[in-house]
Amino acid sequence: MTSRYIAIRPDNIPSDGKISFKNGFPVLSFTIQSQSGILDPRSIRINGNLQVFKDNALNPTPVYEADDDNAKVTMDNRLGIYNVMDQLVIRHNKSKQICEHIRHYPRYMSTYLGVGSSANDLIGHLGETALIMPDPDVFFKSVIANKADVLADDVVKSFSCHLPSGFLMSSNKINLMETSFGGIQIEIHLSPDSNALFNPVGTSNNITDAHYRLTDLELTCEIADVPADQAVAMSKETSGQLEFNTITSLYTSINSTNAQLQFALGLKQVQSVFLNFCPSKNINTLTENGMATTYPSRSNGELAFLKRVQWLRGGVKYPCEYDIVTNFDKDNDVAVVDPQVLKAFVDSVIPDYLVDRTSVSSANNYRGYDVNPASLQKSYMKTRDGGALFGIGQKYSQFNTGQDFSRQQWGLSLESDLTDDSPQSVFIYVKARAVLAWNANGVQLLQ
Repeated sequence: MTSRYIAIRPDNIPSDGKISFKNGFPVLSFTIQSQSGILDPRSIRINGNLQVFKDNALNPTPVYEADDDNAKVTMDNRLGIYNVMDQLVIRHNKSKQICEHIRHYPRYMSTYLGVGSSANDLIGHLGETALIMPDPDVFFKSVIANKADVLADDVVKSFSCHLPSGFLMSSNKINLMETSFGGIQIEIHLSPDSNALFNPVGTSNNITDAHYRLTDLELTCEIADVPADQAVAMSKETSGQLEFNTITSLYTSINSTNAQLQFALGLKQVQSVFLNFCPSKNINTLTENGMATTYPSRSNGELAFLKRVQWLRGGVKYPCEYDIVTNFDKDNDVAVVDPQVLKAFVDSVIPDYLVDRTSVSSANNYRGYDVNPASLQKSYMKTRDGGALFGIGQKYSQFNTGQDFSRQQWGLSLESDLTDDSPQSVFIYVKARAVLAWNANGVQLLQ
């Protein structure tokens, strides 16, 4: 088959081509129309330019490299352009039914990129394609700052990023013919400015109207032309199934020394579950990095160490038939995360045999920081190797068979040092095997 590359503009782009959440464009939509071709979803890229401004004037003020700390605007350096993507939705174009929907997409990507990409990846090709840098100061100067100072020329930051998801990263090819699967629609729900942006020293006095802007947006992908001798046969493919791993995102909060999490997942082939944490007060504020994956913390910013972890199914310990007692319980002076907890977390995101590159280290799992931007050198924003990369997880699958949680509740018990009133947001990601069945009437996601 011969291939061609196409570029698609957004469906809902304004006349000036400038996309900004603050100015009323919270959702981006791209449609790959039905046509005589085979789509490789792995080739899909979102391309465009990113600019960040400190106000919302008619001619907004750019961010300068020379800005002092009180006037700085930045984003999470590990996420880059993914900071602005709050949700990813993939729809079947003919029926508009959902094929996959990942909520809290940036926090999922922070864990995924941290576990599955090395420091060289983050500063190399991901730095070029997704505007990612493993160091916050380098990230500010090379990505966020539009110019060195008032007299310098603007420098627009271009990106061309892929969209990691089960549907798009699987090896399935999509028959785009009108009589077959047809086209797909990709929606990107943009993050509010106050959640994507923040000030690194915890003040918002000079950046209350700070916002980001996207321009020259387009989607590119590779489509293989259908050979003439196969056109009739492929047009008769009126039904079929696509199998892939998908992410189900859940949200809750904890605020006690003994937290109990329980959810009726309704999923039959759960591969793994992983969680990351953030103080609830840090979300959607310009004074804190609401995307950071830090340890749970008390109201003064000190870390609230996990002491005991129990994974449950139907209220019974499973798959670990024992309590995981962390190294904090054994020795209060240990500065790194419990190795058993960390190993299980990494394996729940990407199986051990696939982790050939990672940025997980003792530096970004160091427990000597405070979740307080004003803590000088102890601030969580200064954590090395890309930033804090804490999470917990559990793998349930052997040889991709998965575990059935359709009839029994999934549960987790956490005993911690969270001794005061400090609600912690918990973002839960469930990786499960899914089958997308499709026919002339639409699609149905079976999990």
